[in-house]
Amino acid sequence: MHTRHVMCPGCGTTLLLPPGCANCFVRCSHCRCRFRLPRRIRVSEETITDWLSVEEDDDEAPDERAAGAAAPTEPQVSSGGTSVLPAIHHEGIRLLRADAQGALLEFAAGRLREHAFRSAMPRRCLHCGVRKHLHVHVILYAAQFASPISQQAEYSAGALSVSEDEAQTLSNDEILRRLPAIPNVPSPANLPMPYWLCDLCAGADPVRGQIQVNPETGVGWCRLLIRSLRRAEEFLLAAGGAGTAAHEELRQSMATLSENPWDSLPLLVQNRLSQWFRPEPEERLLAYVPDRDHARTEDGMAGLVVSSHRLICHTPLRHRESPVRERLELSLSMGGHRGNVRIRAAEWEVKHFAIDLEGLNRLRTALATGKYRALWI
Repeated sequence: MHTRHVMCPGCGTTLLLPPGCANCFVRCSHCRCRFRLPRRIRVSEETITDWLSVEEDDDEAPDERAAGAAAPTEPQVSSGGTSVLPAIHHEGIRLLRADAQGALLEFAAGRLREHAFRSAMPRRCLHCGVRKHLHVHVILYAAQFASPISQQAEYSAGALSVSEDEAQTLSNDEILRRLPAIPNVPSPANLPMPYWLCDLCAGADPVRGQIQVNPETGVGWCRLLIRSLRRAEEFLLAAGGAGTAAHEELRQSMATLSENPWDSLPLLVQNRLSQWFRPEPEERLLAYVPDRDHARTEDGMAGLVVSSHRLICHTPLRHRESPVRERLELSLSMGGHRGNVRIRAAEWEVKHFAIDLEGLNRLRTALATGKYRALWI
């Protein structure tokens, strides 16, 4: 029989128990929380003494004596200002599934008591990946996976006291202190675990949480379904998963699955693009490049779409298209982080298209990926 690992319901510390230890009261040597182990299996006092620190109560039977031993707590380390936990081999994060629907991760429920673990979500939009214009949300763990938006409405946990500016400047510990506990949810699921969405991705469903905890022992597990594999990897690394089997499995899945650029667009941009970009059968979006003469909040109303079939240049007043096989001439003039692209096709020409560096990189990559006959002059 193997050593038994039990999570303390009081502080989340892992207790190491001898084989067969059950139906007795255990006291955590870290926080002194006392709880009963299920199932009645007699264990000799000599064995218990060898493994646990024993504390007796006069009114208890000899086989129900208090015992507890805490696994050593490893220190946290810092990487670039982000709290990173060391890998925990016996209570680490497991990867249950990684596919086009996202990454399903499982970990011990007691880890929700760790500040650094609850701060491990990347501070960028969990849907589209941008690092600015962020708003904080909390993961709401339930017995079954459910939409976080509907849960926040049910628990009134969406009114969080963190402004957009503070989301950029506050430390992880300050963020956790500012977030309220989630009402009507048992511990440790009531502890706020933040994630981030930009203003254009409000209403997205990037992450879902599930929890199952034994009320008698406090032992249980949590599952997180993170839609973006890239964001899941960032979370896993920040939570101490570097070099683990879960990380290696996730990397292998990411290498075999091609990322769909459409899925990484903000929801509002997707809705606007669908008004003027309707893919043909087997047509794939390669990139969307917004027109920077328009404000960011107007993204999706105008810009360039590069697909596997055609290049589309759209404004509210004019719509132009060029097939992938048609010759294109493009000239670029940049000044700092902004510039202008001139596009000449066989039947139309755009003399001024405002672009930023990010959009320029997307445009170049998409034209090369789609094998366009594009000549930069």
